[in-house]
Amino acid sequence: MAHVSLRDVGFAYDERPVLRRISFDLEAGEFVGIVGPNGSGKSTLIDLVDGLLKPASGEVLVNGKPTVQYKRRDMAREVALVPQHFDLDFDLAVREVVEMGSYCRGKEAAACGDPAATLERLGVGELVDRRFTELSGGEKQLVVLAQALMQQAQLLLLDEPASALDVSHQLRLFDLLKQLNADGLTVLCILHDLNLAIHYFDKLLVLSEGEVAAYGPPDEVLRPEIVEAVYGLRAYLHHHAGRTYLTFSPRPRGDRLGRVHVVCGGGTGAGLMRELVDAGYDVSAGVLNALDTDEETGRDLGLHMAVEAPFSPVGDEADAENRELMRRADLVIVAAVPVSHGNARNIAAAVEAAAAGTPVWAAEGVLADDFAGVTGDLAPAGVRFFADDAAVLAELRQRGSLRSSDRDAIASAPEDAATSEDATT
Repeated sequence: MAHVSLRDVGFAYDERPVLRRISFDLEAGEFVGIVGPNGSGKSTLIDLVDGLLKPASGEVLVNGKPTVQYKRRDMAREVALVPQHFDLDFDLAVREVVEMGSYCRGKEAAACGDPAATLERLGVGELVDRRFTELSGGEKQLVVLAQALMQQAQLLLLDEPASALDVSHQLRLFDLLKQLNADGLTVLCILHDLNLAIHYFDKLLVLSEGEVAAYGPPDEVLRPEIVEAVYGLRAYLHHHAGRTYLTFSPRPRGDRLGRVHVVCGGGTGAGLMRELVDAGYDVSAGVLNALDTDEETGRDLGLHMAVEAPFSPVGDEADAENRELMRRADLVIVAAVPVSHGNARNIAAAVEAAAAGTPVWAAEGVLADDFAGVTGDLAPAGVRFFADDAAVLAELRQRGSLRSSDRDAIASAPEDAATSEDATT
């Protein structure tokens, strides 16, 4: 039986829908984060799990029992909540605020631990004799977390617990939460920092416009295409020293300037693909061998790629997919990739695309490293040659949009300063 189950849950404030068709299970002992843009329903979801709100449709179960059937004291024994905002009407000492967490245990309160020791575990033991009203926002958050831990509940809900903390206290907090989780505490936590989410959490629930956009391991649900669909930003996944992290480009999804397909390999297209994505183009690539430098870059960028097995020649299936990506492109760019019999079909596909009317640009370097004798077919098909990637990008900056309505202009434009005078045409 799941620790928490949501079954087709909906909720609205004053007939304004906030959550729709939410279904997921939180198993005992899991460490799960909730992420999503502002207004996506994260805090409402937490309040539903804690029983502070009642679902308008569906049901929320804690340990198999609907939350609407719990009394508040009974719920406090099962679930501890650290809210985003916490206010007190009385000028209490920090020790007293922390002790409040044990009240739900009644006669068992003495077994809930010492407030000073709980604060010390959070790294703020020196606050125990201070007045709560004198504390900073970050200090108050840690005190309220200590209060929640005193409840001795098996499920801890946190609503942006690190929002007012400095970097040092953020890391200390999440390290502690991981320790508590290792000891058996189930954790469900709202946060905005996607890199903290990748680093610490076992699973992430991604909300978008009140619905579940994705639920699963961080490296699966924070793929660039999902981040772009949810947040409207282009995201890049990076891997370094055994860690994965995200960086972002602020260009909205709706500003895409057209489709560009890149023929590359062996690292010849990595920089070009990044530049094209940052400039605002929808980019695809292929055929690339899996684990190739360019294939890894394309995967980090969330690109649609035609991919072949490592160290294998281009097969029929990958070749067909590559040709389809070229057919859908507004422009095909052939990088200065070395050409052998293993990837010669990529050049043949580019020649076919050019013959069919799709503009094809190529770096001169592809002519120099042709070990299969196939690049001579590019120029007769109408392919334009450029000195290097910088020249290609300079031309694109001048032209801007590559929408299908601009194809004729792109294909028929005379060569300019960006085009090599030495290239075969």
